[in-house]
Parts: sequence; C-alpha cells; structure tokens
Amino acid sequence: MDCKTTEKKLIFYIENSLPQTEVSVVKDHLNTCPSCSQKLTYLQETLSFIETEKALTPKPFLYTRTTARMQQRAAQQIHGSIKWLKPVAVAAALLVGLFFGFWLGQSSVTQPLPDPDIVYEVAYLFHEVPMEQVETLFLEDIF
Repeated sequence: MDCKTTEKKLIFYIENSLPQTEVSVVKDHLNTCPSCSQKLTYLQETLSFIETEKALTPKPFLYTRTTARMQQRAAQQIHGSIKWLKPVAVAAALLVGLFFGFWLGQSSVTQPLPDPDIVYEVAYLFHEVPMEQVETLFLEDIF
C-alpha cells in the first residue's frame, strides 16, 4: 500500500472502523513507513487533545457574561459613532436658519419708492407746454 492511500485511512484506523483486511494492510505499512507512523502519532495526539477539550465543562454564566460584554461594546460603538452626529446636526440647523434668514430678509426688502418731488421734476421737464415757453424764450432773444 502507498502512503497516500494509508494517510486517507488513518482516521478510520484510529476509530477502528476499517474492515479487518484493511487494518492488517495499514498496520504493515505503518511498521515499514516512518513518515506515516509520525502522521499517525500526530493525529492521535490531536484527537486526544480535542477529546480533553470536549470534556471541559464551561463555567456557569460564561455565555451570558460574554453576550452581555459583546452587547455593551456594540452599544459603546454605536454611541461613539453617534457622538459626533449631534454637533453636526446643530451646525447644519444653524446654517439652514442663517441662510433662510438672509433669504427672507432679501425677499422682504423692496426698492424704496422714488421721491415724489423728483418724479414731478422729471415729468415737468418732459411736459410740452413748459418746454414751449423755454423755446420761445430762447427764440425771442430777450436776454
């Protein structure tokens, strides 16, 4: 038997789930191959370590304490990420209020009404009757 085939059957060899004919073939190969023997030893040590870890009983309330810590850290992370949100929201509200105030001030201010005397003078200048008097005055050479 070659090493590759033996390595595939090592776990079954340890668990005693191989047929008797294959057990003898794997045993013969392990006696002749030091590499496969080392792999068998390593696999047995690993499985024994796993079995001892399975046998340990967890401390009572370990799960609830761990879960509570995880939830507390998650809450701190959320609170930490929201911590900067309040000042940003206040600053944004102030800016919006400021721009709204400027807009409201600009829209409520209208152009000042012209002075009535100035309007009258302009109308008087372009009124034809007084203009004729000025023209006749220049034509008469009374100066």
